[in-house]
Amino acid sequence: MAFNLLETVSGLFSNDLVSKAASSLGESEGGIQKAISGIVPSVLTGLLNKAGSGGNAASGILDLAKQASGSGILGNLSGLLGGGGGGGMSGLLSMAGNIFGDKLGGITNLISSFSGIKSSSASSLISMAAPAALGAIGKHATDNSLSAGGLLSMLVGQKDKILSAIPSGLSGL
Repeated sequence: MAFNLLETVSGLFSNDLVSKAASSLGESEGGIQKAISGIVPSVLTGLLNKAGSGGNAASGILDLAKQASGSGILGNLSGLLGGGGGGGMSGLLSMAGNIFGDKLGGITNLISSFSGIKSSSASSLISMAAPAALGAIGKHATDNSLSAGGLLSMLVGQKDKILSAIPSGLSGL
């Protein structure tokens, strides 16, 4: 079966993780689930845009993805809740900033408005989703020996699925 990045990353946010996030952030599980439904395709779109921006951008994304994958993040996403997590986790929390740059605040506010959760909660979820997405990409890239060009081709091949998954309430992205 072909690799589906959107399903893979969405699948990382299990009901148990949604419940832990809701409890940790003081939000409803429904609000967290709705936010994640917007965050995952938004993060993937950001990665797609960044990787395709030319120069060595795809190599940079590949390096970040392999770093995230090698960190063990995929087995410990709840360790990122509330901005905590020890050791190498702090570097992972800045990955959203690497992806979105100065647009991060606007994206956070859109997610907050769309899902009805606090902006700080949306920020925490984005900070958790970015390394999760990168970790999934890094695992796939490593398992399939993808080069930067191969990574870019994989992302471009998934573009339509990713863009069609962005909820209509987030069309401002």
